[in-house]
Amino acid sequence: MNFSTANEQTIISGILHAMSITEKDLADDFREAISKTNRNGLPSAVWARRSDDLVDQFKQFYNIEVFHISRSRLWQIEPIFNRVTGDLYLLFTDTNLARVKRKYLSKGFSTHYLPSFLLKNSDLLPIEENMELLLFDKEAVKKNDWKRQKDIEKMIGKDAKNVKKVITVSVSYHENEAIAALLKEYTSDFELSKETDVSYMLKTTYSGDNIMVDKDTPSYESVQSLVTLKRSENISNK
Repeated sequence: MNFSTANEQTIISGILHAMSITEKDLADDFREAISKTNRNGLPSAVWARRSDDLVDQFKQFYNIEVFHISRSRLWQIEPIFNRVTGDLYLLFTDTNLARVKRKYLSKGFSTHYLPSFLLKNSDLLPIEENMELLLFDKEAVKKNDWKRQKDIEKMIGKDAKNVKKVITVSVSYHENEAIAALLKEYTSDFELSKETDVSYMLKTTYSGDNIMVDKDTPSYESVQSLVTLKRSENISNK
């Protein structure tokens, strides 16, 4: 993959460094500091350690910011913002991203933060349009878009207007080792617009198949433009 800016390569490298931290890296510390007999809280501790690692990775770059956003009393997310390009990166395991996507596509809305942020990708075109979304009530979708915009403003305040595009980074694991990673750009309706495999940037000893959960399509290096209006007209005439 050819990165468009040095910042972009730095960001992806730093994110994958943090996402390579897993339970095996914290298990001993957790047993020593928290409990020898109970692992409750270990997954959250992993994400907390990843947060610290992200800060360490990017602290020397004034134009790369790690947001620390509380979504509940028990959960916090750490999007990474490239102030040069306006790209916002969201971090996921492949299983969690697949779960969020399924829930959204089944209802057409979600209280999860990802669909809110995807409102920023309203100009992206899908590789393959999801016909189910055409059945959603337009007024309900419009109202939900207003809620999504307010959610973005609540999460990142004045920077909401500076975000130009949202990119997900999803990582697949095998026996607590990061083995594959994809950059995905979804439309505001959660349809895949672009996908890039960056697994080669991971330091892994795994030699099996890098099969990710709910992989949308084969890897794409560029966006495939589609003419969607014609399809919509054909549907309305049936």
